[in-house]
Amino acid sequence: MIASIVRMLRIIFRERPVELKPGARYAATLDLAKVRPGMAEADVREWLLKMGFTPTSKPHIWKAAEPYLSRLPKGSILAAEKL
Repeated sequence: MIASIVRMLRIIFRERPVELKPGARYAATLDLAKVRPGMAEADVREWLLKMGFTPTSKPHIWKAAEPYLSRLPKGSILAAEKL
């Protein structure tokens, strides 16, 4: 019985991939090491600015529209909140 409860909780709380809806703007938490592997963090930040992302006061949270976020590797978006 405990095993079934644990299984149910795993199903409920499992990590789900981030689903982006077209035409929406998001505040996304990014793993900068996965955005552009092999580049320094400062270079990744500069690249994100050139691509149209807007930084926030928190270092790993960037604002962008869905078309910009869809260009990033899937594993680099940790969380996205619709604005």
